Amino acid sequence: MRRSRQGWRGVRAVLVAAVLTAATAVPVAAAPGAPAAALTPAAPTASAAAASLEGRAVLAPNVSGYTCFRIPALATAENGTLLLFAEARKPTCGDTGTHDVVLIRSVDSGKNWEKTPEVIHQGAGSTAHNPVPVVDRESGRITLLTTRAYRTVWAQHSDDNGESWSAPREITSSVKLPNWQGYATGPSHGIQLTRGAHAGRLVVGTNYTTVDGVKGGALIYSDDGGLTWQLGAHDESADPDLRVQELSVFERPDGSLFAFARNENGTSPSTVAAAVSTDAGQSFSVPFHAGAAETGWASPTVQASTLELRATDRGDRYNRVLVASPTTEEVRPDGNPRKNLTIRSTFKGGNEWVDPRGGTVIYSGYAAYTDMTLVNANTVGLAYERATNWSHGYLWFTTFTEADLGLPDGNTSGLPTTPDSSPNKLDAYLRGGVSATTGRFGRAIALDGTDDRVQLPFAEKLAVSSNDFTWTGWFNYGASTSTQALVWAYNQGDVYSQLWLRAEPANGRLRALAQSGETAAVVSTTKAYNDRKWHHVALRRAGGTLSIHVDGVRAGSVDVSAVGSVSPKRPFQIHLGQRLDGEQRLRGALDEVRLYGRALTDAEIGQVYSANAALPDGLLIRLPMDTTTG
Repeated sequence: MRRSRQGWRGVRAVLVAAVLTAATAVPVAAAPGAPAAALTPAAPTASAAAASLEGRAVLAPNVSGYTCFRIPALATAENGTLLLFAEARKPTCGDTGTHDVVLIRSVDSGKNWEKTPEVIHQGAGSTAHNPVPVVDRESGRITLLTTRAYRTVWAQHSDDNGESWSAPREITSSVKLPNWQGYATGPSHGIQLTRGAHAGRLVVGTNYTTVDGVKGGALIYSDDGGLTWQLGAHDESADPDLRVQELSVFERPDGSLFAFARNENGTSPSTVAAAVSTDAGQSFSVPFHAGAAETGWASPTVQASTLELRATDRGDRYNRVLVASPTTEEVRPDGNPRKNLTIRSTFKGGNEWVDPRGGTVIYSGYAAYTDMTLVNANTVGLAYERATNWSHGYLWFTTFTEADLGLPDGNTSGLPTTPDSSPNKLDAYLRGGVSATTGRFGRAIALDGTDDRVQLPFAEKLAVSSNDFTWTGWFNYGASTSTQALVWAYNQGDVYSQLWLRAEPANGRLRALAQSGETAAVVSTTKAYNDRKWHHVALRRAGGTLSIHVDGVRAGSVDVSAVGSVSPKRPFQIHLGQRLDGEQRLRGALDEVRLYGRALTDAEIGQVYSANAALPDGLLIRLPMDTTTG
């Protein structure tokens, strides 16, 4: 059955929905009493069940007369059939030889695979290599691009979900410039654009070597479902610093394309490079480079595959793109450094990658090339190279869910929530057994100062960056003289961007901090308000000023014109009633907590204080604390 482009967008929106099931997320805690101990800026750590994610071998050496199988590429057909393409190599497992491109299929989401690989592109006495499948979701057509002898480019297609294939036809002159000598497609899957004026376009990453030996990366595209292909963006300006090859491309929510590439023996110590296209792959607005995200990549030199999992423009709370690659630079006497195959994430479109320690290890032994595909609404499929004493030879397949990787909010299964009455519906999690109490308006949340806290969900809408904002809420405390956090947002530590507001009754004050990197500003009141009565507080950033307002009156302010974004890291956490590491817990109650993405005026703060005025303009989250669910 053929779907319209609009219909596929709906299916895609379902596919990128996460399974909100159990996962572990344990930040590195500070020592008790430490004033501002740092949390490791990483994604939730891997599930303890990670060892079960290895999967099983689906192609092994010496099958069908081939010495080994390498370079996996995955696609999911419109009918759900999984297609695994690979290079079938002979007479050796080296990069040159009489190689064919082969295919095996699974019709049950990867549980079982065909035993005998089908030859799709025969090397014909040469080297057929670098398979790149890409699916046109409008027509259902699957196009396979391959390269022959690292020189010529070939295309073929299937209109029946991979059951039969057209003969390969050469398209070299359409996608390769005359002064380019070496050329290779992919490897790993191509993508179909879903955003902007060129939605529906197919895009594939390639790399080339000029006749002068300069290496570069390129994007090629098709606007007719894979029938014809054109050369788009290409860049070699970073050579010899970065010798780009083996591109993996993903589309970001703003419609730009991020090309992630391997740096093959460039003079830069970075093992990867990146480029960005803002015109649907026709040119690079940001050429290949190795910025902070790339130089901090911390993986060996090897191909890496990417896959978009979540996107805010499709209704998700946050953006998440996965990357699969080895992460351990353990060089054996034979020179092989590829080990510890790990799934990592970027929540910022490639501008920042989670540290390997925050990823999920699929296989701790030797592994190399990978590819991923969405199997169904809940599941990602991963094909990867591995062997006992070398990084390749076998191809393995496994599946995992986002919960296996670690959800940014941690294990929220079975937790009660308190509803968000803003249009964003960002219901907050109640941890530690909080109880209800009489509030300033209706009911409120009582925290015992031991393990109770309110956790806001990780959502891009709650990242205030360097913009104006206003936090407002009611608090009631006084049973303890310890320092107690009211709001703690984004991060924690001496040099981490963050925002917090806490009560310091021993010092007779409320105190707030806004920090961006090493630049911070602190503002305090002259009273602690620890009289066991309800008090209204507003923390506002308006231009270059951060101010605290208590019971409708400004109680302190500070210049924050030098403070940039307080929320650059992803993922982040926001807690009410405790510091992010579990310290400084509030013994008291909270009611009517709100966050605005703008600076409320003094008059508006007075209206919220005196009459609990709704003020919907700019409202990001509102927790009346009147009810709980679950």
